[in-house]
Parts: sequence; C-alpha cells; structure tokens
Amino acid sequence: MDTDVHVNETNLEDEEEFLLSVKNTLSTVEESMCKFINDVPEALADSGLEVNLEKLNIDDGKKIVELLRSFPKSFNDFKASKEEEKEKVLSLERECEQLRVELQQQIDGNKKAQEEIKYLREQILNESTYCASLGAVLGNLAWRASRFPEIVDVWLSGFQHKIDEFLSITDGSFVAFINTYRNAFPPTCNVEYEFISSLLGIVTNISATPEGREFLITNRNGRDFVQKMIKLMPALPVSQGSLSLQKLMLMIFYNVSMNKTGLQHLFESQIWEPLNHYLRNNSLPNKMQLLCLRVLQSITYDLTNPKYIQKLIATLPLDRIEDIATSNEDGMNTVAKQVIKHLRDSQKVLSSN
Repeated sequence: MDTDVHVNETNLEDEEEFLLSVKNTLSTVEESMCKFINDVPEALADSGLEVNLEKLNIDDGKKIVELLRSFPKSFNDFKASKEEEKEKVLSLERECEQLRVELQQQIDGNKKAQEEIKYLREQILNESTYCASLGAVLGNLAWRASRFPEIVDVWLSGFQHKIDEFLSITDGSFVAFINTYRNAFPPTCNVEYEFISSLLGIVTNISATPEGREFLITNRNGRDFVQKMIKLMPALPVSQGSLSLQKLMLMIFYNVSMNKTGLQHLFESQIWEPLNHYLRNNSLPNKMQLLCLRVLQSITYDLTNPKYIQKLIATLPLDRIEDIATSNEDGMNTVAKQVIKHLRDSQKVLSSN
C-alpha cells in the first residue's frame, strides 16, 4: 500500500510540472502574439503592403471567379471541338470510301476500254489485211492492163481526174510503206508489198508512153511523187526484197528523162544522189547497175547546162563507170562507154564557155 501511494504522488508531481511548463509556454506565445498584433498595423502602413494585399485579394478573386465561370465554357468548347474533329474524320472516311468506289469504277472502265481497244485493233488489222489483199489483186490487174499503151491512152483521154487521184493515193501509200519498212522490207509475197509494187508498176507503164509521161510530170501529184522517190531511194535497204521496187523506180526515172520538162525536174530534184548511191554499191546485181547507167545515159545526152555538168562530175563515181566500160560485161560496158562519152562532151562544152 505504501508503494502505491508513493507512485501516485510521483505521477501527480510530474503532471503538475508538465502543466506548469505548458502554462509558461502559452504565456510566452501570448506575449509574442500581442506584440505582433501591435506591430502589424504600423508595418502595413509603412510598406503599403496593406493596399497591395487588398488589390491582390481583389484581382485574384476576380480571376478565380472568371476562371470558375469560364471553366464550363472551355470544357464545352473542348467537347464541341472534339465532336467537330470526330465529324471531320467521319466525313473524310466517307469521302475516301466514295473515292475508292470511283477509283474502282475507273479501273473497271479502263479494263473494259482496253478490251474494246484490243478488239477494235483486231478488227482494224483484219480490215487492213482485207483492203491490202483487195488492193493487191486490183492493182495487179490494172498493172497488167496498163502494159498496153492503148489502155493508158483511154485512161488519159477520159479519166484524167481519176489518174490524178490515183497518183495521190500512190504517193501517200508509197511514203507510208517506206516509213513502215524502212529497215527491212517484207517478203515479196506480202500483200502490202504486192500492192505497192502494183502501184509503181502502173506509174511505170503510164510513164512509158509520151502522153503518159507528159501527164505525169505536168500533174502536181505526179511531180511530187517523182521527187519523193528520188529523195527516199538512197534510204531504202539494199536487199533482195527491195530490188523489185528499186527497179521500177529507176524505170520511171528513165521514162521521165525522155521528156524535156521531166528531165529538168529530175535535175532540180538532184537525180544524181540515188544514182551515185547505187553505182558505188558493188553488191548490187548487174541489172540494177545497168538501169542506173541507162538513166545516166539519158540525162547526160547533149547536156549543156554548166551547173548540172559540174554536179554530175563532182558526184558520180567516174572511176567505177570507167571500170565497167572496160569490163567484159556485155550491155553494161556499152552503156558505160556512152555515159563517159556524154560527160566528156559536156566537159568540152564547159571548158569552151
């Protein structure tokens, strides 16, 4: 019992000490607070802090109010903006889908158009082949008929406008054929080749008569055709397939050269260019070179124009012609000798002037 009383007394003393300490602390705080309260008004008055604090409180309050007021609006704007963006995305998706559908329609349309083009090309090819075959047949018939001078006379007496159209067709067909097969001619059995051959053959037979070559060289389409042959002939491939056409062209030049107007046109069209080209080619058959020499024999006969004399002497392979003249080739050497004689006679005229 005495022990418990002693412990209680000790605890009571401790509590009293603690309460006394708290009391002292509170007294110190009270004094400090009183001093702070007394000093604050003076400090506020000296620094102007009171006005600033009041202003700060007012401004901050306004800002807070405005912020609170605007928050719902900003949130709504943000929400509306998101809705607009979503709508735009949906709109773009719809446009993309529409474009995809249109693209597919175009692809299908192009595929169908390609199929139609392929079909039309086949049709055109079939029609072209048919027309060429028909032209080759009719051309060969007309070519055989034109071998008779009386037939050509009938054509010229009653169908000159048709011959004019024929020469225009021949001109266009010949140029198209050369442009298509410039590098390599088709075989002679080709219907296009037969068609062109028949056209040239008819022109050759027309130019074989005096009235025919007169019409050919005085007709605009005829002159243009002769000029184009002279221009295109050196560019033709030298092959077995082209020899038939080249032979016909040289025969036309020879026939035209027997007409005074035609001879002048040959010189103006520089007839020496294809002749020089073929005479320098040793691989050509003798028949082709003989035709070239015959054309030269005709155009150099009684030649007195100094301009053309100089051109022929400067352009033609005279050494080659002299070699042919001294060769054992019957027919060719005789014509070559005539060409050399004509050129020498022309040189005499040139030197005398």
